[in-house]
Amino acid sequence: MVTLRTRPPEGGIAGRMVLRVLDFAAARGHDAEALSERAGISLSALRESDARVPYPVVATLGMHLEAVLEDPNWGLHLATDVRDTKHFDVGVLMLMASPNVRGALERLVRFQRYWGDGDRARLLAAPKGACLRYVAPSSLRSGARHTDECAMAEVVLGVRTLTGTAASPRAVRFRHAAPRDLAEHRALFDCALEFDAPHAETEWSDDVLALAMPHANATYCGLFESQVSTALGRLPERPGVSTAVRDIARTALSGGRCTLAGTARSLAITPRTLQRRLKAEQTSFEEVVEALRRELALAYLDQELPLREVAWLLGYRDASAFHFAFKRWHGATPEQVRRVRRGGG
Repeated sequence: MVTLRTRPPEGGIAGRMVLRVLDFAAARGHDAEALSERAGISLSALRESDARVPYPVVATLGMHLEAVLEDPNWGLHLATDVRDTKHFDVGVLMLMASPNVRGALERLVRFQRYWGDGDRARLLAAPKGACLRYVAPSSLRSGARHTDECAMAEVVLGVRTLTGTAASPRAVRFRHAAPRDLAEHRALFDCALEFDAPHAETEWSDDVLALAMPHANATYCGLFESQVSTALGRLPERPGVSTAVRDIARTALSGGRCTLAGTARSLAITPRTLQRRLKAEQTSFEEVVEALRRELALAYLDQELPLREVAWLLGYRDASAFHFAFKRWHGATPEQVRRVRRGGG
């Protein structure tokens, strides 16, 4: 029988999605930096455009968040932020430019990896309508109630926001038992609620699916689709353990917080198991981290960051250690390479 300790990594979600969660906590008076550090995440790394956070790390952050929020409906409350335009990314703009709700949901399913890995969303036929079903990654099932409620609420609030209407689904179904107080659920969803259901899903009528998007535009939709496809093309074809290690290292390098033991703990496996899996992918923890450092070093030099800050972001104890490693990689000092990349020769 396959257990959690031997299950391969399932990938992760975009760093901007985790930033949204931390912004949610900060808006409620909690220290986002401290929360991220407890989960082994660097806030600065999350702001990188292609940052990815493995699901086990997201689950750890969720446990810390639940402990500090003391909010029985925090999944619903997190979803309300989906209406804030500061969280709109090119993927949301693509949905907004779709011709109607059905087209938007079809694109949501087709391009779902832009927001997170895995087959999490499925659009299924229903009598005179369709169901959008959500399947949470197994790593997130320890907080299944809040994960499912947030996902269902995001879909409903997203449809209303993008159509500019008060549209409601015919029904919303949850896998968990009904909470003691359903007042907020009823007010938010405004439809039939089913608990202890086989799946978490929202069911929509054909009338709602046919609602036109006020900002529908075929040209813009195609442009945004192209940008999303380009972003997806930069992701590995299939998440493996080396990809998970790279993603964790990306968010934990700064300040020297990236270690083999800490990375294995984030993936809910032993260090020995992690080393064995990396060997099966013909690499090692040290090789993955060094390749990432080498790549990020050039990106940080192009950003004109001070060398001491670059060294810290890459997890070196001081600038001289970074200087030595950089010269080994490129046969030149960081200052020399920076001048060349500026066009200064």
